[in-house]
Amino acid sequence: MLENERDSMDEKPCFPPGFSSVENQEARAFLREKFLRVVTGIVGKGCEFRMFDNTNVTAEFRGSDVDVMHFCVRQLKTPLGILPEAVLRTSDIIRMHLPNIDDLGTQYM
Repeated sequence: MLENERDSMDEKPCFPPGFSSVENQEARAFLREKFLRVVTGIVGKGCEFRMFDNTNVTAEFRGSDVDVMHFCVRQLKTPLGILPEAVLRTSDIIRMHLPNIDDLGTQYM
């Protein structure tokens, strides 16, 4: 291993001042919990997606991976037909719409 490589491995990550303060950690934890409650609350709900290529598709939302890089869906209706199950890359999604969002109530918000 080269000397400069060893030195770069010993460096601490550079975070902005106050990044790991107790107050900021609590705020991030609060927001993460709210986000997870919303994702859990929309499982099984019908969603409309506007995809990157301006295609509109609909599906039943089933969940996402831990990094929220992919959505799992059922009954994906596309212009070419229906797929029983599919995985959508979130990088391909422009918009996600829940037509019946009022049915969720405030229990997850």
